[in-house]
Amino acid sequence: MNPLLLIVTLAASAATPTPRPAATHPAPAASASVKIPTKATPAPPKDSYVQRVGISGVWEIQIQRLTGVTYTHFKITQKDNVLTGEYLDQDGKKYPLFGSVDGKNVRVVVSLPNGGTLTFVGAHDSFTDMIGMLALSNDSVPFTAAYRPKYNWLDNLSPGAGGMGVP
Repeated sequence: MNPLLLIVTLAASAATPTPRPAATHPAPAASASVKIPTKATPAPPKDSYVQRVGISGVWEIQIQRLTGVTYTHFKITQKDNVLTGEYLDQDGKKYPLFGSVDGKNVRVVVSLPNGGTLTFVGAHDSFTDMIGMLALSNDSVPFTAAYRPKYNWLDNLSPGAGGMGVP
């Protein structure tokens, strides 16, 4: 036999894998009876919280006057760049508000029953903080506001430091 032919023959036989015997596994043990559910699992209840849009939500406002700080609240709904909602004063009275958002700039006008208005002009920072000026009939004072997530804005809400009536 030619030595080259022998090397090729040996190499070919080495490249062909030798079949291994099939492994045998024991059959699974028969279980009593397996019940398959006939109904799909019910869907979880829908959360009542609606995804926040822009600066929508409850805001605690601190109005800094020379006589002290006054705590009030906005409940704002934003649609596109238009704001609507309610203003809760330090006495718990509600007044309608409207306004606009332009980038970070915010303008909120509160309509008072006597025909007057409170005009808040400022800027928001990351939709959680606001700072600006409140224009009164004869004065202008600074204000800050902080977003306060709440499901129902009047639950446990009263004007005061911390938004919960705590001084």
